[in-house]
Amino acid sequence: MNPSRISIVVDSRYGSTLSLAKAIAEGAASEQAEVRLLRVALSEPEFSVDTERADFIAAQAEYRDLKQACASDLEWANGIIWGSPTRYGLMSTPLRAFIDEIAPLWRQGALIGKVGAAFTSTGGMHSGNEMTLLNLLLPFLQHGMLLAGLPHSVPELVHTRSGGSPYGASAVTGFDGSLGVDAGELAIARALGARVARIAGQIVPEPSSVDLAAGPSH
Repeated sequence: MNPSRISIVVDSRYGSTLSLAKAIAEGAASEQAEVRLLRVALSEPEFSVDTERADFIAAQAEYRDLKQACASDLEWANGIIWGSPTRYGLMSTPLRAFIDEIAPLWRQGALIGKVGAAFTSTGGMHSGNEMTLLNLLLPFLQHGMLLAGLPHSVPELVHTRSGGSPYGASAVTGFDGSLGVDAGELAIARALGARVARIAGQIVPEPSSVDLAAGPSH
């Protein structure tokens, strides 16, 4: 089994998605993985975000201290887990901008054969969390990566009445954030991090140039 190197890329506003990211990092570290917890580029918050809320101010102080993710963090890793708040069933704009930024890695085929997984947070139970997870997973397929979700052998996934999905970790925090991230959601996030670390240690990435493949046939 090879050593696992896990890069976790997070975008967060009030701290819920960041809490999931930290739990994922704990899970990966429990499998002796080397972990990088990273953020995307800072940007002005969406119109729907209340920048006067105490949880926003506290979360942003912690979030801004994280190292900003770059392409080399993904090249270094053999497992990549990224997540953001849900925006209409889609990922956030800053995370999408990061995914666009790493397009050169696609041309190089640098991530082929690596392991990818996703996480998100939503205000409501039916506010698009599973749709967001599926959208977060699609770029990994374009990069030729292997997807890791969560099996129902995880007890908290079977019993959850809030966040958590076979497609990835999630939290349902209430539209005012009052529910926070509960113990079951954190346990699911830790299970996801641990599973990605285990799988990443068992596979051998197979980078291969997309540009070369697209060239003239021989």
